[in-house]
Amino acid sequence: MIVLNYHELAEASPPNAWCLTHKMFDQHLALCEDRLVSPSNFLKHCSDPKASHTGAVLLTFDDGFLSDYTHVYARYVKTGRIPGFMSFIPVDFVGSPGRMRWEMIEELGRGGVAIGSHGLAHVDLTTASDGELDRELTVSKSILEDRLGQQVTLFAFPYGRFSRRVWDAALRAGYTHLFTIQLGYHRGFESFLYSRLCLTNNMDAEYMRQHLLDPDAMRGLPWKISTKLGLYRQLMRWRYR
Repeated sequence: MIVLNYHELAEASPPNAWCLTHKMFDQHLALCEDRLVSPSNFLKHCSDPKASHTGAVLLTFDDGFLSDYTHVYARYVKTGRIPGFMSFIPVDFVGSPGRMRWEMIEELGRGGVAIGSHGLAHVDLTTASDGELDRELTVSKSILEDRLGQQVTLFAFPYGRFSRRVWDAALRAGYTHLFTIQLGYHRGFESFLYSRLCLTNNMDAEYMRQHLLDPDAMRGLPWKISTKLGLYRQLMRWRYR
């Protein structure tokens, strides 16, 4: 499976590299539309090693931008063109300019969108104190669960940054699926880690086409050698210790 990670979508003139135009998103969607899976399908099969070799694609969106609701949900999920997606919410940003309000997030949760936590204030958890780390993980989870009336077990690391200390804290807090941004395979080097390809506005339709054809193409020689020798997990655990 391939997991794609988007942020904000805009009609034109993206304000930053992580904001894509509606046109570019449409081009991406046209390439993978027939391969899209719902969050529930992904979560059902993600523990199956054979799923790593399928061509299925999951869409995820970070930061709780208004376009999750006004564009992706209203235009694609409600019409059946997209079978749902994951939306990771930094709780302190809810209702601020350009971000979804609680009633929108609650509607997403009822409409085939899996809601996950992105912490409270979108801080780099690898530099947080133990107390701040615990608060970012547990308080955001509690608030989301209270608003949604359902358990929240998905967490996306802000900026994609994590360490063994951070993932251990997330697991203790009750999260079962932890998402980062690497090169877009669903299986990380630990069973609870899931990699995503973070899309920027220089990744056009041709870039997406190539990634869908061969997600490993951009991985370097060290990854290929360590994977072949069965050393990838050990090397990654050392890197993120």
